[in-house]
Amino acid sequence: MSSLPETASRPPLTGPRRTRPEGPADLALLPDLVRAVLARGVTGRAGATQDWAVEAGEFWCHVRPGDAVRRTQGWKLHVSATPLSAPLVLARAAEVLTAHRAPFKFAASPARVAALVSGRFARGGGGKFITVYPVDDTQFRLLAEELHRATVGLPGPAVLSDRRYLPDSQVYYRYGVFAAAPELTADGAFAARLRDPEGRPVPDERNAWYSPPSWADDPFPGRPAAPARSTATAKPVLLNERYLVRGAIQHSNKGGVFRAEDTATGEQVVVKQARPHVGAGLEGLDVRDLLRREATLLQRFGKRFPDRVPRLVEVFEQQGSAFLVAESVPGATLRRTVAERLIREGAGCPDGPTAGSLVRQLLELVGGAHELGLTLHDFNPNNVMVTPGGRLRLIDLEMAAREGERWVLGATPGYTAPELRAADPVAPAFGPGVDLYALGATVLHALTGADPLFAEDRPAGARPDEERLSRLVELLGRDRPLVRRYGPLVRGLMRDAPADRWTLERAREFLTDGAAAEQPAQAAPARAEGTTASTGSAASTGSAAPTGSGETTGSGETTGSGEPAAVRARLLHDGIAHLLATMRPADPDRLWSADSFGATCDPVALQHGSAGGVGVLARALRHADDLAAGSPDAPPVTGEALRAGLRTAALWTAERQEALPGNLPGLHFGRSGTAWALLDAARALEDAALTERAVALALALPVEWPNPDVCHGAAGAGLTQLHFWRTTGDPRFLDRAAQAAEGLLAAARHTPEGTFWPVPEDFDSGLAGAWHYGFAHGVAGVGTFLLLAGEATGDERLRAAALAAGTTLAKAARRGPAGTMWPVDWARHLTDSPDLARHWCSGSSGVGTFLVRLRATTGTRDEGLAELVEGAAAAVGAGRVTDSPATCHGLAGNAEFLLDAAELTGDARHRAGAELLVEHMAAQAVLRDGRLLVPDENRKGVLAEYATGLAGSLSLLLRLRYGGPRAWLPEGGSAHP
Repeated sequence: MSSLPETASRPPLTGPRRTRPEGPADLALLPDLVRAVLARGVTGRAGATQDWAVEAGEFWCHVRPGDAVRRTQGWKLHVSATPLSAPLVLARAAEVLTAHRAPFKFAASPARVAALVSGRFARGGGGKFITVYPVDDTQFRLLAEELHRATVGLPGPAVLSDRRYLPDSQVYYRYGVFAAAPELTADGAFAARLRDPEGRPVPDERNAWYSPPSWADDPFPGRPAAPARSTATAKPVLLNERYLVRGAIQHSNKGGVFRAEDTATGEQVVVKQARPHVGAGLEGLDVRDLLRREATLLQRFGKRFPDRVPRLVEVFEQQGSAFLVAESVPGATLRRTVAERLIREGAGCPDGPTAGSLVRQLLELVGGAHELGLTLHDFNPNNVMVTPGGRLRLIDLEMAAREGERWVLGATPGYTAPELRAADPVAPAFGPGVDLYALGATVLHALTGADPLFAEDRPAGARPDEERLSRLVELLGRDRPLVRRYGPLVRGLMRDAPADRWTLERAREFLTDGAAAEQPAQAAPARAEGTTASTGSAASTGSAAPTGSGETTGSGETTGSGEPAAVRARLLHDGIAHLLATMRPADPDRLWSADSFGATCDPVALQHGSAGGVGVLARALRHADDLAAGSPDAPPVTGEALRAGLRTAALWTAERQEALPGNLPGLHFGRSGTAWALLDAARALEDAALTERAVALALALPVEWPNPDVCHGAAGAGLTQLHFWRTTGDPRFLDRAAQAAEGLLAAARHTPEGTFWPVPEDFDSGLAGAWHYGFAHGVAGVGTFLLLAGEATGDERLRAAALAAGTTLAKAARRGPAGTMWPVDWARHLTDSPDLARHWCSGSSGVGTFLVRLRATTGTRDEGLAELVEGAAAAVGAGRVTDSPATCHGLAGNAEFLLDAAELTGDARHRAGAELLVEHMAAQAVLRDGRLLVPDENRKGVLAEYATGLAGSLSLLLRLRYGGPRAWLPEGGSAHP
């Protein structure tokens, strides 16, 4: 999906960070410093303390005088600090700012300051402890100088998005939004935007470099212009007068990692940067300390085991940053190696001898550290390199420490032992047990590509982690003999209690005593007749083939084992119960809670808003009697509760969308999905008034739009008009669908590589210039609408355009042992990029969704389309081990495609494949207050939304249990009388 800026008022972390829970004293400390400054009367005005507001929020504390008049945009100031310097910086700055009655905000607690300076924080926002909103440019210049004098010499990281006021200053400035009201952008997110001199809205870009708008001249007259950032004219960088940088491996807030040439020797090296004061904590350490420590450990490790770590070249400092130079290890990380094997070979498991060598070398890497008296703490597939010859090398030793030594401890989700998860970020180092846990997880990943990552149950400890792990290992081992062979090793190393974990000695014995040596692995379960590797299924396919698109009254499930069906029933029942229990109709902003990105999006849209939940509840209401008996472990969902919940959710959505600005046409990020959900709710509730509101919204939506895609644009609007026509029989909707189709015919671009529907380069959108292949934003989604519109209208031009879309996708297909996948866009296709996708959004699942329908309309004799559909099914089956449970980029969306394939080809293998994907989805389930729930796509929590959360998974489970058409596609015959 499109990637949009995060909200400026709630900065997100870009990675995991564990922090000690904050108490009331922590939360009050910094705001009380400001209150103390005000109480001292530094403003020199009688009653001045009382007319100031000090408002502490979730992340920021805002400070405003009663007569504050804030501009919508202009030059703002930032003051940097570390957690240790923050109280002094704030106290001094507050005296300056209150004296001049300037509004400002600051990170509200020491933990928030630590987050701002974290090495994982977004590069464009790091270090901005205090933000000042001057009333005019004169005050801006005055405050810059006084704040500089007040804070000079105090530590803080550089603010990459800003220009530094003076070379030694902790004061920075940039041009940006002050108090502009958020607007709904063409991409379906609310954002505060700048206005250019002609009054046109433009993004407020928070890049990791100084990038003021072209019209905003530097506010300090006579100051030299800031150097322009241009990769086309960038000069080669020579570090330490020796290392010629050839390219960046990665960038992060803590610094870059670069490929370079050692001009003294000609050797290829890797240079790691650690920026000053980034990662600083109350203990006084920052990432430079970690880098120097890593250099010491590389030397020490290299003396004892020179073939297991990169050779250290040197450590130096330049412009305040520390740099570590080490030899460049040829090859790729273990994670990358496994991912490439999945694509190249179609299987996560290597062959037996390769697996044996990998496992033994992983044990020896950890064992070598322990022989040196070190605990690695952050052993995971990203920190192991695989050379072209298959040798493993250990990299990134910065978290290693002796047991009991106080140090910064790593936390990679899925590879972190329970006791390490519970520790503070800086704490006494643990013993070898945490590495044993990580070793078991890394062995599992090396063999399968899976990450043993589970969202936390609540209350904590509701299930032992090792119980969930065992279920995953059993599932992975069904058709993987090597997983069954090494399963005891993985489970033994990953016991919850440190004392119960296998030692390295026992692990080595396991590898040498014959239990996992060269003896043949236990035979895999017999494959049911008719199943193939195309769906990756090793399970029984006893499920009857679907009898049609009409919904059944019973479960329709006859799987080879009763257990998966029972788990699916509970997931469905508990998920519906969770939606009903967690909606917040009194909240004027969002009906269900969202993550930091979802919170910026339209609250009534399908993708991250309420429409997904409304649509699921409407479909569930048809089967309320059966759902009531779905779970023996939770109170039943009654028909009355479901009806009342649906009415509440639908009315909240209708009222909120009428109150909010914006009339975007897209199905997922626009209001088409909102209208669709309201219509389905109205029919389920038999509510004529709600039907009228849904119809009015659908008729008001534009059906011609610069963006042609399904998620944001005209194809999504067209699909919705078709749904309204099929549901109501109103010919106006068919006419409007035809109008949308005409616009798409005109927007088509014909090239030697095929027909595309690009987003115009001058459109005000993050997708401007995109030429995508997939369903969400490209050829497959537009082709699906044109195909369905052609069937509805009888217009052969639309059918011909759909066939052209199919030809385009056939040309771009990449076939291999892992099935058939597609590049995301035309540029990747032209460059033969290995970056391929298999998900609904931009890959095999979404492309297959279109192609299987195209095949059904052109006849089963089209062998080329049949081969592409089978290849797409194989790809989504191969990805079941690594995929998240979500709809947009994961198992739920992929399983929906397999159900399409089963229904439209009559091949029950594909239904068995969908059921297997749901088993993997269930293996990731989390317990929340007794309910078994499918987590979000990050596997961190439970979100109600459709694309990345629970509503999408429930939509799949409803269809799998009761039959019926695929949600959000206008199919299944006309529903109107």
